[in-house]
Amino acid sequence: MKHQDVKSILNLHNIKATRQRIEIYKVLQKAQQCLSADEILQTLEAQNMKINLATVYRNLELFVQNGIAVKSTINRKHFFEIKKSSHHHYFVCIKCNAKAEIVDCKINLIEEELNKRNFKILDHNLEVYGICDKCCGRKE
Repeated sequence: MKHQDVKSILNLHNIKATRQRIEIYKVLQKAQQCLSADEILQTLEAQNMKINLATVYRNLELFVQNGIAVKSTINRKHFFEIKKSSHHHYFVCIKCNAKAEIVDCKINLIEEELNKRNFKILDHNLEVYGICDKCCGRKE
């Protein structure tokens, strides 16, 4: 993703596009799975960027608060990823933190039930925790 594209995304969310924020966003965007703040810090340090863990955390929380990123908690550790345009649900391995998308969302059934009770869903997040076949020692 181009530097200018990231600046536009941040500006769209009224976030000042600092070099650190742009680089954190790029790391998240390139990732194939959710990352911890430590993993993001290591990636940035490998790119010779001078940044500390507190700055990474602050910016990740800013991204979450503004709907740019989502935070997951696995074994009391926080992981982050860029928020997709549509909602996603995941199976999360508690050993290796691998994520597999659950493709058949039944939120409409839950929403119908809640509507009967005068509740309106504003947002939702579903993560199912377990152990993947690889960590169980079974072949995929």
